[in-house]
Amino acid sequence: MSKKKIFISYAHDDDSWAKAFADALAKHGLSLWFDQWNIKPGEKISEAIDQALRESESVVFLLRPESVNSPNLFFELGAAVAMRKKIIPILSEDFERSKIPIPLLQMRYLVRGTPDQTAEEVAKAVA
Repeated sequence: MSKKKIFISYAHDDDSWAKAFADALAKHGLSLWFDQWNIKPGEKISEAIDQALRESESVVFLLRPESVNSPNLFFELGAAVAMRKKIIPILSEDFERSKIPIPLLQMRYLVRGTPDQTAEEVAKAVA
């Protein structure tokens, strides 16, 4: 089975859940790009993100109500749509459907469970 690179987009106030999720995806044997692992000291962050988006086949967006208006979210979402990436939105349980960014409304999303449960669902989606 060839490994598919997954780009994880998340708000930094959600970094502990995102890290547990990334660990769980790695346990499923998936190749992923996670900024905490892949951006090296001294590396230009915007260039690293741009390159990772280009090299990834899928982009997972971890969304919470507090993070939905982030400029980084809209940059990464716009890039993923323009590059025709497979996009997998993952919403927190308290996320109101009316607050979902318009480009994501047309996609089936997942509701966040535990990091392990959610990683299993993503692994099935990219298989």
